[in-house]
Amino acid sequence: MRLLFVCTGNTCRSPMAEGLARKIFSPNIQVESAGLAAWEGDSASSQALEVLREKGIDLTSHRARRVSREILAEADWIIPMTADQEKRLLAMFPEFNSQIKRLGAWSTQVEDYDIIDPWGGSVQVYRKSAEDIEFLIREIKRYLDNLGESR
Repeated sequence: MRLLFVCTGNTCRSPMAEGLARKIFSPNIQVESAGLAAWEGDSASSQALEVLREKGIDLTSHRARRVSREILAEADWIIPMTADQEKRLLAMFPEFNSQIKRLGAWSTQVEDYDIIDPWGGSVQVYRKSAEDIEFLIREIKRYLDNLGESR
């Protein structure tokens, strides 16, 4: 099973999701991230690094990469952070329609919502994004556990 988290620049939300998912899921689940408008090779933002370090996750080796058909083809689930990103992915890559599902749509406990971009915000803003992302990744895990696919 391979999960691909997608945001805009691949320096804030999707790398945090990747790091959190690696901690939450068993090693059998492969986790990656990419950005719709990423500058190849950019590191994760300093605030994302700090917030995940507080959770015992090291993102210092992360390097941004741009979404491509090849990257998407390797994923079982393509998980964008917002409705707009979901729409863009569906328009750009309609062949992956059945694999694209926005992160906020996985929850069975709260109404579907977007993960707001913390870029340029304070560490506190990043903490809130990380909390929301972590909650929803646990929802994905619950779903996959019920299918018997995350073990």
